[in-house]
Amino acid sequence: MDGRTLLLGDWTPVIRDGIDVLRLVIFAGAAVYAANGQWGSAALLTALGSITLVARLVNLPRLYDLSLTLGMALQGFGETFGLYDEFVRFDDLVHFTLPMLTAPVVYIALARLDVVPDPRDETHLRHYVGIGVVTAALGIAVGALWELFEWRSDAWFGTQLSEDNDDTNGDLFRDTLGSLAGAALLVVWARYGWGSVRRIPGVNTHEEVSA
Repeated sequence: MDGRTLLLGDWTPVIRDGIDVLRLVIFAGAAVYAANGQWGSAALLTALGSITLVARLVNLPRLYDLSLTLGMALQGFGETFGLYDEFVRFDDLVHFTLPMLTAPVVYIALARLDVVPDPRDETHLRHYVGIGVVTAALGIAVGALWELFEWRSDAWFGTQLSEDNDDTNGDLFRDTLGSLAGAALLVVWARYGWGSVRRIPGVNTHEEVSA
């Protein structure tokens, strides 16, 4: 295996690169917690790991794939290792970065289904505005769904994810800021023609590649 393959991936069809290894770490953590009877932690890591599998299925650009997978690992292991309690601002960090990383991913997944314009297509100003608005709205929706998950997880699995109304509203505010940042990043990504598929860096947006 040469240095380029080691860095960019395409190791095997199943384990393509280090990003896939990180995905497996998340699921391995879920298995360990389940074996120890810690079902809340196991369910959380399984849910977050499943999101990273969706990212793999839609063949994201490597940078977005890595960012999302790191974000899911940060959220999952941050909760199970008690980092939210140990570091006061850890919750703020997660609730900003996760929507920033996941909102563009959800948009790209919808683009794969031809629901919204693909960022790699020829695009004009009004399309950039649309990409930004839709991406921000998706991120805010993801944040709201996460708050619902915290609420139900506490009731069903005995976790302690949701504290009080102020905590929930503060989380939603940071989710919104992160979503706006993610929308801006996707617009920049589209504007400079970096494309929306997993590819070799430097390849033109409109070239067909299978990397």
